[in-house]
Amino acid sequence: MPGWAVIPTIRVPDMAEGLRFYQDVLGFALDRGDVNQPNNSLTRGDARVMLETPTDLFSPGYNQAIRDRLDGKSAVTLYIEAPDLEELYERVQEAGATIVDPVADRPWGQLEFTLEDHMGNWLTFWKATNKKS
Repeated sequence: MPGWAVIPTIRVPDMAEGLRFYQDVLGFALDRGDVNQPNNSLTRGDARVMLETPTDLFSPGYNQAIRDRLDGKSAVTLYIEAPDLEELYERVQEAGATIVDPVADRPWGQLEFTLEDHMGNWLTFWKATNKKS
Protein backbone atom coordinates (compact mmCIF):
# COMPACT_ATOMS: atom_id res chain seq x y z
CA MET A 1 0.00 0.00 0.00
CA PRO A 2 1.37 3.44 -0.87
CA GLY A 3 1.98 6.05 1.81
CA TRP A 4 -0.43 8.87 2.48
CA ALA A 5 0.24 11.88 0.26
CA VAL A 6 -1.53 14.46 2.45
CA ILE A 7 -2.76 14.08 6.02
CA PRO A 8 -4.58 17.13 7.37
CA THR A 9 -4.00 17.93 11.03
CA ILE A 10 -6.97 19.40 12.84
CA ARG A 11 -5.97 21.14 16.03
CA VAL A 12 -8.35 20.89 18.97
CA PRO A 13 -8.10 22.24 22.53
CA ASP A 14 -9.64 19.08 24.03
CA MET A 15 -8.77 15.65 22.64
CA ALA A 16 -11.70 13.85 24.29
CA GLU A 17 -14.18 16.26 22.69
CA GLY A 18 -12.41 16.02 19.32
CA LEU A 19 -12.36 12.22 19.34
CA ARG A 20 -15.98 12.09 20.41
CA PHE A 21 -17.07 14.29 17.48
CA TYR A 22 -14.94 12.62 14.82
CA GLN A 23 -15.68 9.06 15.98
CA ASP A 24 -19.27 9.25 17.24
CA VAL A 25 -20.72 11.84 14.87
CA LEU A 26 -18.62 11.40 11.71
CA GLY A 27 -17.79 7.70 11.97
CA PHE A 28 -14.00 7.93 11.90
CA ALA A 29 -12.03 5.06 13.45
CA LEU A 30 -9.08 5.68 15.74
CA ASP A 31 -6.05 4.35 13.89
CA ARG A 32 -3.30 5.42 16.29
CA GLY A 33 -3.25 6.97 19.74
CA ASP A 34 -5.81 7.43 22.48
CA VAL A 35 -7.59 10.16 24.40
CA ASN A 36 -4.46 10.82 26.50
CA GLN A 37 -2.18 11.41 23.50
CA PRO A 38 -1.62 14.89 22.01
CA ASN A 39 -1.67 13.51 18.46
CA ASN A 40 -4.07 10.89 17.10
CA SER A 41 -4.65 9.42 13.66
CA LEU A 42 -8.17 8.62 12.46
CA THR A 43 -9.47 7.04 9.27
CA ARG A 44 -12.78 6.88 7.47
CA GLY A 45 -12.58 4.74 4.35
CA ASP A 46 -9.55 5.99 2.42
CA ALA A 47 -9.47 9.32 4.26
CA ARG A 48 -7.07 10.02 7.10
CA VAL A 49 -6.95 13.00 9.46
CA MET A 50 -4.94 13.74 12.54
CA LEU A 51 -6.29 15.42 15.66
CA GLU A 52 -3.72 17.29 17.71
CA THR A 53 -3.87 19.31 20.91
CA PRO A 54 -1.47 22.22 21.47
CA THR A 55 1.76 21.03 23.06
CA ASP A 56 5.33 22.13 23.48
CA LEU A 57 6.66 19.58 20.99
CA PHE A 58 7.63 22.19 18.38
CA SER A 59 9.57 25.45 18.48
CA PRO A 60 8.22 28.07 20.90
CA GLY A 61 7.05 30.32 18.04
CA TYR A 62 5.22 27.52 16.28
CA ASN A 63 3.64 26.29 19.52
CA GLN A 64 2.29 29.80 20.18
CA ALA A 65 1.07 30.21 16.59
CA ILE A 66 -0.90 26.97 16.94
CA ARG A 67 -2.55 28.23 20.13
CA ASP A 68 -3.31 31.61 18.53
CA ARG A 69 -5.08 29.97 15.59
CA LEU A 70 -7.35 27.66 17.58
CA ASP A 71 -10.27 30.08 17.63
CA GLY A 72 -9.81 31.42 14.10
CA LYS A 73 -11.99 30.65 11.11
CA SER A 74 -10.48 29.06 8.05
CA ALA A 75 -11.57 29.15 4.43
CA VAL A 76 -10.18 25.64 3.95
CA THR A 77 -12.63 22.78 3.45
CA LEU A 78 -11.58 19.13 3.55
CA TYR A 79 -13.27 16.93 0.93
CA ILE A 80 -13.82 13.39 2.19
CA GLU A 81 -15.30 10.62 0.09
CA ALA A 82 -18.25 8.89 1.76
CA PRO A 83 -19.87 5.94 -0.04
CA ASP A 84 -22.45 5.95 2.80
CA LEU A 85 -23.29 9.63 2.20
CA GLU A 86 -27.04 9.43 2.82
CA GLU A 87 -26.64 7.50 6.07
CA LEU A 88 -23.88 9.84 7.23
CA TYR A 89 -26.05 12.87 6.46
CA GLU A 90 -28.87 11.44 8.59
CA ARG A 91 -26.44 10.66 11.40
CA VAL A 92 -24.88 14.12 11.54
CA GLN A 93 -28.32 15.75 11.44
CA GLU A 94 -29.53 13.55 14.32
CA ALA A 95 -26.37 14.44 16.25
CA GLY A 96 -27.13 18.14 15.82
CA ALA A 97 -24.04 18.96 13.75
CA THR A 98 -24.07 22.31 11.98
CA ILE A 99 -24.87 21.76 8.30
CA VAL A 100 -23.28 24.54 6.25
CA ASP A 101 -24.59 23.31 2.90
CA PRO A 102 -27.27 20.57 2.70
CA VAL A 103 -26.93 17.45 0.61
CA ALA A 104 -27.27 18.22 -3.10
CA ASP A 105 -26.24 16.99 -6.53
CA ARG A 106 -23.40 18.99 -8.05
CA PRO A 107 -22.83 19.56 -11.78
CA TRP A 108 -19.43 17.87 -11.56
CA GLY A 109 -21.04 14.50 -10.84
CA GLN A 110 -21.04 14.38 -7.06
CA LEU A 111 -23.65 14.26 -4.32
CA GLU A 112 -22.27 16.17 -1.35
CA PHE A 113 -22.88 18.19 1.79
CA THR A 114 -20.74 20.38 4.00
CA LEU A 115 -20.78 20.51 7.78
CA GLU A 116 -18.94 22.43 10.43
CA ASP A 117 -17.12 20.39 13.05
CA HIS A 118 -17.15 21.26 16.74
CA MET A 119 -14.21 23.67 16.18
CA GLY A 120 -15.63 25.50 13.15
CA ASN A 121 -13.69 23.55 10.49
CA TRP A 122 -15.61 22.73 7.32
CA LEU A 123 -15.74 19.19 5.96
CA THR A 124 -17.46 18.29 2.70
CA PHE A 125 -18.51 14.66 2.37
CA TRP A 126 -19.19 13.45 -1.16
CA LYS A 127 -19.82 10.46 -3.37
CA ALA A 128 -19.72 10.16 -7.16
CA THR A 129 -23.06 10.05 -8.95
CA ASN A 130 -21.75 9.87 -12.54
CA LYS A 131 -24.35 12.50 -13.50
CA LYS A 132 -22.25 15.29 -14.98
CA SER A 133 -24.02 18.22 -16.59
